[in-house]
Amino acid sequence: MPDIIAEQQGALIGAIDVGSNAMRLGIAARALNGIPELIVQHREAVRLGHDAFTTGILSDTTMDEAVAAFQQFRRILDQHHVEKIRGTATSAMRDSKNGRQLVKRIHDETGIQLEIISGDEEARLVHYSIANRVDLSDHFALLIDIGGGSVEVSVCDDSEVVASQSFKIGTVRLLEMLGEGKDFNRLLEEYLEGARKKLHEMIGSRQADFCVGTGGNASAIGLLANQILGTESPGQISYKELGKLIKKLAALSFEERVRDLGLRPDRADVIMPAAMVIHEIMHLGGAKKLTIPNAGLLDGILLDMVDSEDKMLYTRRRNLLAWASSLKKKYHVDQPYAKSVTRLALSLFDQTRDRLHAMDNRDRLLLEVAARVHEIGMYVRVGSHHRHAAYLIMAAPLLGLSDDEKRLLAQTVRYQRKASPSDDHEGFMALSKESREKVWQLSALLRLAIALNKDRRDRVSHVEIEAAEELITLHLEGEGDLLLERWSVLKLSDYIKQAFNLNLNIDLEG
Repeated sequence: MPDIIAEQQGALIGAIDVGSNAMRLGIAARALNGIPELIVQHREAVRLGHDAFTTGILSDTTMDEAVAAFQQFRRILDQHHVEKIRGTATSAMRDSKNGRQLVKRIHDETGIQLEIISGDEEARLVHYSIANRVDLSDHFALLIDIGGGSVEVSVCDDSEVVASQSFKIGTVRLLEMLGEGKDFNRLLEEYLEGARKKLHEMIGSRQADFCVGTGGNASAIGLLANQILGTESPGQISYKELGKLIKKLAALSFEERVRDLGLRPDRADVIMPAAMVIHEIMHLGGAKKLTIPNAGLLDGILLDMVDSEDKMLYTRRRNLLAWASSLKKKYHVDQPYAKSVTRLALSLFDQTRDRLHAMDNRDRLLLEVAARVHEIGMYVRVGSHHRHAAYLIMAAPLLGLSDDEKRLLAQTVRYQRKASPSDDHEGFMALSKESREKVWQLSALLRLAIALNKDRRDRVSHVEIEAAEELITLHLEGEGDLLLERWSVLKLSDYIKQAFNLNLNIDLEG
């Protein structure tokens, strides 16, 4: 165990994971290596999914149980003088019509702010946790985080997530929808049919080197396989061994699983659907083994909490650029052209920072991604590719971006050409006032970068910006007379005026 920095008031951090089957609290101290080390774990068996996946409304009794669980969390946090806390809720709370009401009650009665996170954010945190415990480099792997309400599946190529999808096939949801009768296996097969097509699209024709399973059920499966089948380790199980385990579990009643296997009641009923879903995903991915590390959402939250802003941005940039790179085959992206536009766009951003705008490195990353993927809409239709690109971005799982950042990225790409942002455009008006201003400025820089590479000639080698009181001058250097590029940029004068309240002038050198 790594050396732990001595505990002192305010030195510990706390994370809460509100799942569909239970709620968990973890308290950690930062180790000398910078990695948080869990020193306290506490679990409350509150099954929000029972209400969420049947009526869609959390009952008063369930909400009372949830608040009582958080009151217990509050006592434990106070005992350890934990001041920095992050609480997250996943599928059951996302699907509950009155989930926000429960969030308010918890805050009012315990002072703990609970955040309902998206499936994308859940997948990002789980991937972060896994990446700190499993060597994913030089491997094509499937990450399976199986919860009570949803299953997050991420396709990981050489350590980076290139695709991710949240499927509503969590264990509690399946039990509530399909029941526990003798027809469960047949009904599950039919229900999984809808997920198979999407999984095939995500995985493609490649075979996964292995799968990584996270979540309480995955850990329980590893332990059971070791206990019943005598597998080599609780941290790994083969596809064939999992098939054998499923047959043995199917032969046992709920009571026998509790009595003979020592499973908790709230684990004994969900272990079968968990094993069957994992087995199906392994089959679709062609994976021969499942690795089960001591990792998961709670661990990912804690890692995220101790990260510096620079490290967090670096990690998110790697995720987003890996996604952008994965699009080159699917949407036939012209990579050399995209990289040239990106180079110009980032140069413009950096030179105008502080002088023309006050955007930060997060916004710079959005511009970088926008420049890399701005042409993906051509795969749908060339004439309206800017609008189709925005739609594809909104539909894509983008690990590392909040919902607001995702909308900002989509609108920046939307206004790469044609119409300007308008009060008549629903997507634009759905943004905050600050984000609408950023759309104007980011899209203006993207338009300039595209114009500077007019007709994909890539003749501009360097651009230098000079900003005066009422005038912005672009000094261009490159191959040839650059008259086409100058003409293309000057057509953006009105747009630049609107975005930065400055007139535009072009100067040619070389």
